[in-house]
Amino acid sequence: MADNDDAVSEPDLGALVGRLVPRLIALEEPILRTAGLSMWEYAIVSEVAATAALSQRELSQRTGRDPTRLGRHLDELQERDIVSRERSGNHRQWSVSVTEHGRELHARVRSEIRSVEDELLRGAMSDSQAATFRQLLRQLVAAVS
Repeated sequence: MADNDDAVSEPDLGALVGRLVPRLIALEEPILRTAGLSMWEYAIVSEVAATAALSQRELSQRTGRDPTRLGRHLDELQERDIVSRERSGNHRQWSVSVTEHGRELHARVRSEIRSVEDELLRGAMSDSQAATFRQLLRQLVAAVS
């Protein structure tokens, strides 16, 4: 019965993540601002950079951004030579890819974000625990995606 009592008194995942996300945003936002990216733009570029090319429709699903808003972000990112769009085989869909400039920008921003995340984690856990935490979080995200 003690295990059940511990589970009932332990905060739920939503509450814990809800407390963590604002801190992560506060750490990452200045890096993104300096790079000229919004959080949404960074999420979009991160998804596109992870693959050779994505359909605009799939990108909308992966980022949770509705197609109209996604289209506006992509217009802005394309104007700044961060992503490119081409008509796909059926001419009704767009294929989105990251440009060389976008790849370099993403790599730099990602490295800076990783540094501040590592610093945050070092303040709370060992390097081994941090690596395990990252791996378990990736596993959880993959399971719910």
